[in-house]
Amino acid sequence: MSNDILDDPMDTGAPSSGPIVGSGESSSSSGTGGAEETIPAVVRFLEHHVVEKIPALLTRAEEKRDKENFDEVYDLTVTEPAVDVETIGCNYDGNSFFLRARFIAKHCTALKADAYIALINYLKENTKDTTHYIAFFNELEQELGSKKEYKVNFQIPVKDTKWVDETSGSWQVALDHLQIEYKRHKDEGVKESTRRAMEDLFRHFLVAGKTEEAIRLYSRGIRDYCTQLKHSINMWMNWIEVSICGNDWGKLESITSTAFRSLKDADDAEKNNQQQQRGENATYLVDQSAPMTSPSNRQLIETALAKCQAAQVILKLRNHRYSDVLETVLVIKTECLDSKWYVTSSDLGIYSVLCAMATLGRTNLKKLVGGSDGNGTIRKLLESEPLFFEMLTCYVASRFGRCFEIMNSVKNRLLLDPFISRNVNELFSKIRQKCVVQYLQPYSTIKMETMCQALGTTISELQTTIVELAEEKNVQLRIDQNAGIIRMMDTTDENATLRKVNDTCDRAINRAQSLVWKAALANGNIHSISDKESRQKRKNQKDRPERSAFDEDMVGVDDFNVFEAQQQEQQRLYDELGDM
Repeated sequence: MSNDILDDPMDTGAPSSGPIVGSGESSSSSGTGGAEETIPAVVRFLEHHVVEKIPALLTRAEEKRDKENFDEVYDLTVTEPAVDVETIGCNYDGNSFFLRARFIAKHCTALKADAYIALINYLKENTKDTTHYIAFFNELEQELGSKKEYKVNFQIPVKDTKWVDETSGSWQVALDHLQIEYKRHKDEGVKESTRRAMEDLFRHFLVAGKTEEAIRLYSRGIRDYCTQLKHSINMWMNWIEVSICGNDWGKLESITSTAFRSLKDADDAEKNNQQQQRGENATYLVDQSAPMTSPSNRQLIETALAKCQAAQVILKLRNHRYSDVLETVLVIKTECLDSKWYVTSSDLGIYSVLCAMATLGRTNLKKLVGGSDGNGTIRKLLESEPLFFEMLTCYVASRFGRCFEIMNSVKNRLLLDPFISRNVNELFSKIRQKCVVQYLQPYSTIKMETMCQALGTTISELQTTIVELAEEKNVQLRIDQNAGIIRMMDTTDENATLRKVNDTCDRAINRAQSLVWKAALANGNIHSISDKESRQKRKNQKDRPERSAFDEDMVGVDDFNVFEAQQQEQQRLYDELGDM
């Protein structure tokens, strides 16, 4: 391919080397003999010391970026086979499966070989990613060679070098052709043709696993070439998915916020169009020449909104905004979310349950369990995950032993989830702290051994949790480690307690005096007339018999209220009638 095709920075992301040479020749032709000798020397120096080192620098940069993208710098090792690789392949597809399987291969020693075999088979059958195909084969050979005895659940594949060579060659030829087409359409200035050329080039990069190139291509102004609603929706979804796959979280945050605003505006516009087209059920009011709203547009918008909000959940988890995670999950239309996307409805239910247990109080959690809050969203999301719903109900019912048992059984599984793995320890720590605080509330002194049996934990773990609570000043207590006893410190203000007791006693005395006063009036056959009784009776009440003094005392709530409002007069009358 000629260099003039790559001269445009929009195509390569870097300036061409042509102007440098051209500037050197023009300077040499117009300058003196010394300048003619100096400039070619500079060019030769740059070619020898800079240009020759560019491929090596780019290779090291790609290796570093690859390590960062696929969490090789994340220090995590899971020794138990907490998940099933075959199940992961059934529940996820495309880049979502690639991302999860790669994470499992990097951080689970027991499933490393199975994950690499599944990845190799996936790459060969569905992609043209020869770079990762070769890298995974090397990792698999190293893993199998380091163990004398190994157990795998899949058939060990054979390295297909012929497929690698043919695929690499055909992909490069297709890349040259697509770049030429993109350059031609962009020069012609036709937006629709340019957009299609960019989409073809984007998918070509993505099928070869070159996510960085795909992100860079979309960053060159793809929005300017989208002329229809479905084109914009497709652009946002592709951009979000490739950003998640490439772990470009900074770009993803800005994309999701902008995409969400655009999609909400499109959603409101579609609703308004539908209302206007109904025209109060009058067909003559509808403009027959106006295009009718397609039902598919509505579905596209709802699906895009669900994916955009699910991507925001991932971002909020990475930013440790657990309350926002729960709020976002409760408003997502999970029925519009693809069943095999990066996060499924079950994943969203698990994330929301853990965040709710770590942040909400028992009252709000009871609403979530009962379905009165969020229209039973949590219950629907956890239909396929009964263990997590049982954990939530045990927490609400204060059965902390069973709750901790479930937490320990699912911890390794959650650690192998690339989107919540970094939050598992923090969330579990918050949940344990809340359980311990709730358990200590009714006690002033409790044995640590008894508490460990009730919570299903060890003394060392309990002591660590209690020390963390004390440091954060969530509880006031003292630990007698020799006797194994926890003593709660009473932080209640003594003066405030005495004031409450005095107020309660005063109310009780006034109540008793009022009752004695009513009894004295009844015994003396004395009847007090309230303002309501002194008023003129209604016409429909003229024929009713008047109530006796006894009946008035038994049901006269208004009389009692009048006496309560006039305490001084009551006391004086009570003193005068004291000898009765």
